[in-house]
Amino acid sequence: MILETLFIPPPWLDPVYFLTSLFWTLIRSFVTFIVCMLLGMAGLKLLDNMTPGINELKSIKGHPTATALFAAGLFIFSALTVMGSVIAPLPIGVSSGLGQAVSPVMILAYRLLTLLAGFLISIIFTFILTRVLDQWDPFGIDLHDVEKESTAVGIYIMGYLIFLGIILYASLLLPA
Repeated sequence: MILETLFIPPPWLDPVYFLTSLFWTLIRSFVTFIVCMLLGMAGLKLLDNMTPGINELKSIKGHPTATALFAAGLFIFSALTVMGSVIAPLPIGVSSGLGQAVSPVMILAYRLLTLLAGFLISIIFTFILTRVLDQWDPFGIDLHDVEKESTAVGIYIMGYLIFLGIILYASLLLPA
């Protein structure tokens, strides 16, 4: 069996090709980051609606520790989505194995579709988890106890953002 190695020419041999590829990778990563941030904000709003007894965002307002935990969760969420966007790219112009070059616009479209699918899965999982904890009480824990302390709400939101970030990160790593 003869193994073929992937030959990628050094950037100085074809700087226009290299810079074009870099441009599309950076554009795709930036657009993906913006979409992920919008999905994160939508996810927070949906989480707030899914748990009517807990007013997540209102509870942390004016409480430094809770706000810091929220911000930490947002930074971790952002880092996961940026990392997923940057380490998952298919090099522009490399054959997809189907005999044709891959269009940068198609890669972006597939990434956005996988992000949307990951987001929908995270919302379904969040809905199921909050309903199980809220209504069935499997562990004898009342989810609404979180509302009693703003720091607890901050930790709760931070956990959600990390959860969503990991799911979106995994979605970005799916082959597209």
